[in-house]
Amino acid sequence: MRDRARTAVAIVGVGAVMPDAVDAPTFWDNIKNGRDSVSEVPSNRWDPALYYNPDPKAPDMTYSKIGGWVQEYDWNPLAWKLPIPPKVSDLMDRTQKWGVIAAREALNDYGYPGRPLNTERTAVILGIAMGGDQHLFTAARALFPEVASAMGDSPNFASLPADVRKAIIEETRTGVQSRFPDINEDTMPGELAN
Repeated sequence: MRDRARTAVAIVGVGAVMPDAVDAPTFWDNIKNGRDSVSEVPSNRWDPALYYNPDPKAPDMTYSKIGGWVQEYDWNPLAWKLPIPPKVSDLMDRTQKWGVIAAREALNDYGYPGRPLNTERTAVILGIAMGGDQHLFTAARALFPEVASAMGDSPNFASLPADVRKAIIEETRTGVQSRFPDINEDTMPGELAN
């Protein structure tokens, strides 16, 4: 017979960042009160004019504008004494921030740091499906040469005078760069889904 004491798992703390809930207790209250947290996409997430099409077969589009959108969360790593440099913090993807917030909340829910814990037998388990928006934004910016190359392969574009083609490419590059964050040495740590 197996020793159950060695295989038992105890959940001793819970943390969450959810739509309309900055923490697990608020999320639970929302469930108990039947709060519906599904809404149309907010303008700060994505523009339906660019990505929405009611036809589910439309390529590269979505046929839904609704979802559960996290709008509020408490992010203050310096006050929490977390060793996250401010420049890295500024470039962290919101999903990475939510993971740190939820892990911190789970530890606080347990009573840490006031209540000691056995670090040999303790784990924080995070559930994340994929990277967040920040990765998509920097990828879009980094892949601009592919877009410029596709434009150059277009016969109509190629028929334009060279100075006009160059101006269009530069204006488009400037437009893309203004929509997406700069890429620098602090970009990668803020995009990792870990």
